[in-house]
Amino acid sequence: MRRSERNNSAVTAKDIGNALGLSQPTVSRILTGAAGHRVAEDTRARVVETAARMGYRPNAVARSLRRRRTNIVGFYTGYGYLDARNAFLSAIIGSLQQAANARRMDILLHGVFRGSSTDDIYAEVMDGRVDGLFLHTHAGDPLAERLAGADALPVVAIADALPGIASVVCDDEAGSRALVAHLWERGHRRIGYIYPRTRFVSVERRMGAFLEEMRSRGAQDAPTFAIDIENTLPALEQIHAMANPPTAICCWNDLAAFDLVRECGILGMRVPGDLAVAGFDGLLDPRLTPRPLMTVSADWNTIAQAAMDALWARIEARFCAEGDGESPAPGTLTFPVRLAAGDTA
Repeated sequence: MRRSERNNSAVTAKDIGNALGLSQPTVSRILTGAAGHRVAEDTRARVVETAARMGYRPNAVARSLRRRRTNIVGFYTGYGYLDARNAFLSAIIGSLQQAANARRMDILLHGVFRGSSTDDIYAEVMDGRVDGLFLHTHAGDPLAERLAGADALPVVAIADALPGIASVVCDDEAGSRALVAHLWERGHRRIGYIYPRTRFVSVERRMGAFLEEMRSRGAQDAPTFAIDIENTLPALEQIHAMANPPTAICCWNDLAAFDLVRECGILGMRVPGDLAVAGFDGLLDPRLTPRPLMTVSADWNTIAQAAMDALWARIEARFCAEGDGESPAPGTLTFPVRLAAGDTA
């Protein structure tokens, strides 16, 4: 029994060369399409036909070692484990996966594991398994600070801009100002803001713009409420107990807004009659939600594609054949947002 019949996966360029009376380097150059080597067309055709007949499959690991590329990009979040039920993470990762697929690349997911030090995670993302890395984390993450000073790995931040790292984000400030303007036009003057205790860069920008816009309209004391992520009940209880409570609330994201709407129903508060509620992100399909939410919508598919393009440019600069590619300077690319009408505000 021939070797190819025993184990097709073990067929090598050397086996094909032996079958044709050719050297292994000649066969390898033909099968890999290496440039700079002249081969007779009939020889090339014989090698390709024999490889197909013998069931040859290229060794992806060996090829990546030769090329110093894996065609894999990583995604790291500093906000805990990657929960597929989290609408934001699933939308971002799904959009990035589509963009990577168009480049014939795969995505390797990295998370924060209990007991893992910054050194451990840094070593993991720098061990050669990925050609580049998407970052979704807070500005104080020591890993982000370390990667910002490392030239060895192309890195792009998405959704939350990071100092010293190329970032692709939506216009958080414009979205918050548009929400305040919308609520103000509806007659609201006492407007509050709910934000998470984990201080995302995007949340800092959204809430900062909200407070600035309120002050510009003469509201100097707009109340803010810190919550654990997606647990709005303590904030609603505070609002309910206030002598002069806000009539409208802006939430840092859509999930918190829907949670607040649900809690209002439990306490017998009408939305928007007793309390108007607005969100941010526009990630949830309105056909699958209990009611249309007043929110700020960003085009996350476009943002993910732009992030992939930015990372690809850095990967190409690093791995260019001449070895002297210059990586684009870090900066922040900001995409516009729009108000999405809903019946909650």
